[in-house]
Amino acid sequence: MLEMPPLNALAAFEAAARLGSFTRAGEELCVTQAAVSQHIRRLEEYLGAPLFIRHAPGIRLTPDGERYYRTVSGALEALRRESARIRRGSGPLSVVAEASFANRWLAPRLSRFCERFSDIDLRIAPHPSLPELGPEADIVIRRDMPASPGLYRLPLPPERLFPVCAPGYGRERGEAWKKDRLLRSPEGGEADWKAWFAALGERPALCFGPMFQFAYMALAAASEGRGAALGSSLLVAEDLRAGRLAVLGDTFVEVARRYVAVCPVEACRSSRVKAFFQWMREELEKDRAEFPGVFPPEELLSDGRGGLSGGGITC
Repeated sequence: MLEMPPLNALAAFEAAARLGSFTRAGEELCVTQAAVSQHIRRLEEYLGAPLFIRHAPGIRLTPDGERYYRTVSGALEALRRESARIRRGSGPLSVVAEASFANRWLAPRLSRFCERFSDIDLRIAPHPSLPELGPEADIVIRRDMPASPGLYRLPLPPERLFPVCAPGYGRERGEAWKKDRLLRSPEGGEADWKAWFAALGERPALCFGPMFQFAYMALAAASEGRGAALGSSLLVAEDLRAGRLAVLGDTFVEVARRYVAVCPVEACRSSRVKAFFQWMREELEKDRAEFPGVFPPEELLSDGRGGLSGGGITC
């Protein structure tokens, strides 16, 4: 059997070659620069050939080092991918979503998921910007996630934008709510309010209230009776179901940007991932069936059985 090269030295070599610095490699690996240098010398002694040319102020690979780096980096990447695939089949299921979706769609429904799949350790993490797949994210949910090779995509239903408020606030204010300070957020700001009133056929002088950083914050304020906010179909469905919010009027503006849930294609082999996507499909179908007026009339993306589809890949 061929003798294996020292594995710690391979990790140090790959990091140093990729970063072009023993010091930066040490920082990444949480060891000293001297430790990285020692690992590299040990590997060079094992191979019987120099891998780096040391020169001020840095290092560069020798021809042998360049060829060896391509082999080592490819092998380590294959190990990372396979390790991630195995990890997705056991342990926690991590779902990272845009903050408003996590707060207004996922969080209120988690008890239903946990009751049904008590053996799955589900971890939900809201992300303030654009969440990406990685070691800590098995599934990502955000708007406008582009198609990419190796990704399973579940496009969520198209949405509408419309005013919502606490039921008591709507009963008390009647049509006078239009003259109140309107709550704003990035997904329901001044331009969106003007577009909604234009669709209504009105162009009143609008009075605007606080500008919240996230849509879920404006919707929370609306549910507390602090005014009217613009809500999108998915973000308010559970609030409508629970009676925390009510729809004002029957005028809607279409939302161009669409939520998409994604995961690596290989993750679809995991029973935990399959369970989560199936649960999402059922919840989404229930939303549309219970509140057909707040969703566009367009049918859900079909997989041939009337359900949501992942672009031809079954998960």
